[in-house]
Amino acid sequence: MSGWLQNTQVLAEQAARYADLAERGELRELSRAVMRAACTNGSTTGVGVENMDLLRALPDGDRTELAALWAEWHARVEDDWTAGEFQRDLDYLRTELLMAASGVARGLDDDPMAAERGAQLALLGDQYVVWSSHRIWELADAELTAGRIPGPAVLAAFRRTTAAAALPGFRRTHAAANAAEPALRALMDRWPGPVLNSGEPWAEQALNEAAVRGEPWLRLLAHSAPATANAPSATWRRTAMTLIGEVGPDAVRAAVPRWFESAALARTVPLVGHPHLPFDVNTCFDAYNSHVLRGLAWTLALLPTGPDIVDALVGLVETSLERRSGDVPRAPHVAEAGIVALALTGDRTARTALETLRGWVPHQSTLLRIDKALGGTWTLAGR
Repeated sequence: MSGWLQNTQVLAEQAARYADLAERGELRELSRAVMRAACTNGSTTGVGVENMDLLRALPDGDRTELAALWAEWHARVEDDWTAGEFQRDLDYLRTELLMAASGVARGLDDDPMAAERGAQLALLGDQYVVWSSHRIWELADAELTAGRIPGPAVLAAFRRTTAAAALPGFRRTHAAANAAEPALRALMDRWPGPVLNSGEPWAEQALNEAAVRGEPWLRLLAHSAPATANAPSATWRRTAMTLIGEVGPDAVRAAVPRWFESAALARTVPLVGHPHLPFDVNTCFDAYNSHVLRGLAWTLALLPTGPDIVDALVGLVETSLERRSGDVPRAPHVAEAGIVALALTGDRTARTALETLRGWVPHQSTLLRIDKALGGTWTLAGR
């Protein structure tokens, strides 16, 4: 995080400067003052949320002119760049120009950088997570405000960013910093898209089946496990039971194990990782979809137990612990959800399976979860 975020006095001084220039009608100088501040403040802050609100409160004519100035500058930045004034490279300055123009023009009919904004967002479509140090989600916010919905692949990248932030290997990274931003989380709540990210065989199979079978199936898929929950809460279970009733217990029992089998298959659409990640992202589960897998494992545990359910959950645990990229399991958090689900069934066959898993599982946190399961930590009332 940029330290400037904590220095409200600096941002207030910048705001006073902007207000003075705007009142005097010196919009060209205002455009340069804003960009000097954006480059000085650091990419996490940029213009600053409050200061962009101030700029958007200017008369529409002034906002249109500012956006046009930044758009013109963006188009010829190589010819109008001085290291002494901005102390940033061309890509940094170009990104901040796009951010500022998109921000000030938000909601206006005249949006001179819509094409550039769409192109910038499209570059994120094959990324496992969004690593940009700029507040790049503001571009997506501007597109949604303009009535243009960025494609599912772009949505998927932002979804994975917010979902992966708490996973090992992501903490203290730009991806985790982006995911912690309240504005990004608020944006995700109003960004429409498919209930699952495509690119994984099991997710595409589930989406296709839900599209044929109807709305209750989509709600079942949307009932993912909370990222920070180790086990299903009573509220989560009540909702899941309602959804099982709407879909039909037998239908859930037939479909979910098939999806778990498909989870073992390789991705259909490869993604680009990052040098900071010590594993091949294409061998891991989609970070967003993985929480749906966790929820589906818990859902199976709510059905009348039987060998088929135990086998499906054990298969999910084994698939999730496969080491397809060196020493890194595919998705330990999914395996641990499967362990909890086995314990919740209360079935003797499930306990035997847990004891067998205890004998070979090498992953330490999963072993701890198995020990808790065998110790009776998780139970369902009435079983």
